[in-house]
Amino acid sequence: MEIQREQQLSKQPPVDGYCEQCGFSYDTGTLQGTVTLLVRQSADCSMALTKAAAGPDPNVVRLRPEPDVWSAIEYACHVRDVLEVQRLRIAQCLAEDRPVYAPMDRTGRVKQEKYENQDPMEVAAALVRFAREFGAAARVLQPQELGKLGLYNYPVRAPRTLGWIIRHTAHEIQHHRHDILEILAKVEPPIVPKPRTEEKEAAEEEAAEEVEVAD
Repeated sequence: MEIQREQQLSKQPPVDGYCEQCGFSYDTGTLQGTVTLLVRQSADCSMALTKAAAGPDPNVVRLRPEPDVWSAIEYACHVRDVLEVQRLRIAQCLAEDRPVYAPMDRTGRVKQEKYENQDPMEVAAALVRFAREFGAAARVLQPQELGKLGLYNYPVRAPRTLGWIIRHTAHEIQHHRHDILEILAKVEPPIVPKPRTEEKEAAEEEAAEEVEVAD
């Protein structure tokens, strides 16, 4: 069991430094630039979900490319909830001296909230709204506030600054934007021309014959 747990942890994205999977860096960029990136990439997630749900097969957003990999709607619900929870954690950190953040239970929420059955259009709209609300809360933070510590639970229990929470949230959105786009590319059906009916084919052949006679 311990070996399996270590293997699971090794697959998790990093929470410091550079993420090779999505290209996010915790060590570069200003607060304002990081927040702007977060809001823009949240909109990308929303647009990708909306476009897929409005396509020829709306249910592609609910398809898992593999049994243990979330679908696009599940990832989008997760991103939406991350934005809401992290905004509340900003408020908690400002209100308490040494906050202890309650675990989000990211895996439990998938089943408890029935992510796979949620309306993609509603999820997409809420995702953008929560991103803007998170951005508004993060943009006004002062240097001394960004340095405040709280006890964070993921991926291990450790003290983290409010500034780290902002960057970690931005990483979550960038990472899962990558996941959503990659999954939709795998499960979306290719656009192919509709087969011609026999009547249409006969009409085209007749028209072609008339053109030959006229020539």
